[in-house]
Amino acid sequence: MKSTQFSRRALLLPLFIFAAQAWPAQAIEVPPPPMPTEPNHVNIGWMVFVPAQITVAVGTTVTWTNTDDSNHMVKFPDQKSARLDKGMTYTRTFTTAGTYDYICGFHGARMSGSVIVK
Repeated sequence: MKSTQFSRRALLLPLFIFAAQAWPAQAIEVPPPPMPTEPNHVNIGWMVFVPAQITVAVGTTVTWTNTDDSNHMVKFPDQKSARLDKGMTYTRTFTTAGTYDYICGFHGARMSGSVIVK
């Protein structure tokens, strides 16, 4: 019995090696999130805010829209959005000049942006 089991394994090993070489793994290309089409708008998707930095005038309302299937949260030091599912938006009006840095409340500093208010 042992010799039969060995010969089956010996026959399958070259087939496995051939299959692994014949069909190499291919990288999956992830498209970037769509660019905003409206002024004062930030798209969220594929682990980035687009644009990552936006400059607006005092009194401007900025809108963030989640464009991917992952949940995100716009989190400033002083306030944060609710959990944003795909298609949901968050708005904030900036009444004081300054730089407002923010991150995704779920993905942390690796997903960040800023609003510069002049």
